[in-house]
Amino acid sequence: MEIGAKFDPSAETEDALSYLPRKPVTTCRKGQRIFDEQHPSGGLHLVVRGRVKLSIPVEAGTESIIDIFSTDDFFGESALLGAPRHAERATAIDSCTLMSWSTREIEEQSERQPKLGIALVQMLVKRGEDYQNRLQSMALEKTPERVARAMLRFAARFGTPTGDGTLQIPPLTHQLISEYVGTSREIVTYQMNRLRNRGLLRYSRTGIQVYPEALQASLASGVVTSANNPLLPKF
Repeated sequence: MEIGAKFDPSAETEDALSYLPRKPVTTCRKGQRIFDEQHPSGGLHLVVRGRVKLSIPVEAGTESIIDIFSTDDFFGESALLGAPRHAERATAIDSCTLMSWSTREIEEQSERQPKLGIALVQMLVKRGEDYQNRLQSMALEKTPERVARAMLRFAARFGTPTGDGTLQIPPLTHQLISEYVGTSREIVTYQMNRLRNRGLLRYSRTGIQVYPEALQASLASGVVTSANNPLLPKF
């Protein structure tokens, strides 16, 4: 699959939420750990409001972000494997509200509503293909491309259209972006400044504004990787 390939939005898929009973919501404060390797996920979670990052611990106390989830995204599906321990950590990026179902509830509901199982399989296949694209990017591309593709992906998933052709993404720290693309915060800051200087995005404390068409065109033409700072390591 081509790196950065997008799914066909017209493809017919089932909506898992339409087959799940509504549950009381829980509130998580910013920075709160939802589950981790000592307290693994007990089921499937839905983000009702806010954002959650899913990560795995790596050396020296750092983390590598697997994904970021926002409103109407499910996470915690590793609980459905039935294994007692997983290395995953889910942490609230913002103050957020969640709706959750235990593994047993998911299994019982799938027996009553077989289309729920189909919906979950479709979701996991799409997610697996997306992760495959990211792995290809990590293996084959340098940091400038990886940062640019991360911005395009965040814009497509979380972006809100504005009047000037940009997509507005809620604030993301450079540390968080670095954990997502697999490099240091300093290098992400440098690459974000380069993209801003080229007029491909703008950012401040209030959020990130991405020009998706211009950024995609720059990736295709190789402009994103040109004129790298020779003092920075080429990852």
